[in-house]
Amino acid sequence: MIELKKADSLRKSVSAISSFISEGNLRFNGEGLHLKAIDHSQIVLVNFRMETEAFDKFEIEPAFVGVDLTELNKIMSRGQATDKLQISLTDSELRLQLTGELERKFNLPLIDVREEEINLPKHTYDATVEISARLLKEALKDASLFGSSVVFKTKGDRFLIEAKGSHGTLNTDSKDAKAIKVKSTKDVTAKFSLNFLHNIIKESEGDEKITLHHKNDAPMKIYYEIGKCKLEFFVAHMII
Repeated sequence: MIELKKADSLRKSVSAISSFISEGNLRFNGEGLHLKAIDHSQIVLVNFRMETEAFDKFEIEPAFVGVDLTELNKIMSRGQATDKLQISLTDSELRLQLTGELERKFNLPLIDVREEEINLPKHTYDATVEISARLLKEALKDASLFGSSVVFKTKGDRFLIEAKGSHGTLNTDSKDAKAIKVKSTKDVTAKFSLNFLHNIIKESEGDEKITLHHKNDAPMKIYYEIGKCKLEFFVAHMII
């Protein structure tokens, strides 16, 4: 049995992941709950971790089970902020119980999710940008005014965001932004799909930090936390 007195962080994490991944394998072991998966388009790889210490109770046999993440998200979205969540496993089902003003029990059939062993990219990145979720969301909204893609650049200690389309252009510079920290050993320029970026960070909150790891001609790594849930996304770049 797994128990969370407040399941909001897990709910938001599932919401972000299911934007790309319709089904995947959940791993339960002595380290906690873990998911690694790649979306069907091979553009986004997600690495999700929730360690045992994040749970109020974590007593479950090690297991590796396939679930429909779209359906899991539908169930999780029915939870209220104050609901307690309990999760258990049988040979054929993932069982979820939400307890608040009402006690609700959901049984989600396990499925066979076939996937090759997923290895996380191991790059030495040339630039790291630490930015608040609020600022990055606003910058992506700006970029959306002019197109479906955005260009991220790092130059020294500056982070630049550019977008252009038939209706205009956007140029954003962090040179006077104290809330943005940039560390770089090399200038980096990369282009990404706005739709993917919007969905990756949609559940990040306010002034919580998002860390972007950049390297030319390599996937960008995006890392942030929702409560005690750790989310790491690797998103492929577009041709400029």
